[in-house]
Amino acid sequence: MAQTETPAPAQGTSPAPDTWALAWPYLLPMLGFLVLTSLEGQLPTAPGGAPSPFWYPLGYALKVALVSALLWYYRSILRDLKPFPSPVALGLAVLVGLAVTTAWIGLDGRYPEIKMLGKRTAFDPAALGPAARAGFLVVRFFGLVVLVPLIEELFYRSFLMRWMIDPDITKVPIGKVSLAGLVATTAVFGSSHPEWLPAVLTGLAWGWLLWQTRSVSACVASHAVANLALGVYVLATGVWKYW
Repeated sequence: MAQTETPAPAQGTSPAPDTWALAWPYLLPMLGFLVLTSLEGQLPTAPGGAPSPFWYPLGYALKVALVSALLWYYRSILRDLKPFPSPVALGLAVLVGLAVTTAWIGLDGRYPEIKMLGKRTAFDPAALGPAARAGFLVVRFFGLVVLVPLIEELFYRSFLMRWMIDPDITKVPIGKVSLAGLVATTAVFGSSHPEWLPAVLTGLAWGWLLWQTRSVSACVASHAVANLALGVYVLATGVWKYW
């Protein structure tokens, strides 16, 4: 029986890339963060059900370390941060970030909860001694202001936004926005946060910022500003439910 030969690629063309190979560097840090966050609810608690002052900081530090290791392993995706935003685009990013924080706080209690989205651990670091508290806050703010903006914006605004246009994301320029991509990134971003309404508005805002600036770095900067402002608000008010 004659064997059927696989036709060779036409001369001057290259084989189609493995789209999963392109996706994993973006997916794994994001999935690692989501899975480890979901496991925080399984950690032993203190009497009364409050987060344990031993297990929660340890679990959070391990999460940050493991996700940081994944991001470092797949650090080639950091190339998507170029081009860096212009001063005007960076100023716009800061304004959008502050508006996001305002919406997050201002809308609190004004929309129905969706229980299946869970809720945050609401750990109060006052339960720790001075040295442990300082160490925890350093790690917490690193996760909040550096790690989360990087992994989320690289996943949502660089990978998923382009993947909705073409699974071969190498064909789609950084910063290109489609209606399908905007809807998908906003829906997934909203459904991955207990504060679903401000998260939906935030997804739309950062999709718009990407369209305006064509810069994933502008979205990372805006996300970092929003998280930093929210973290400072939490420390100033003691409203720990935001983290």
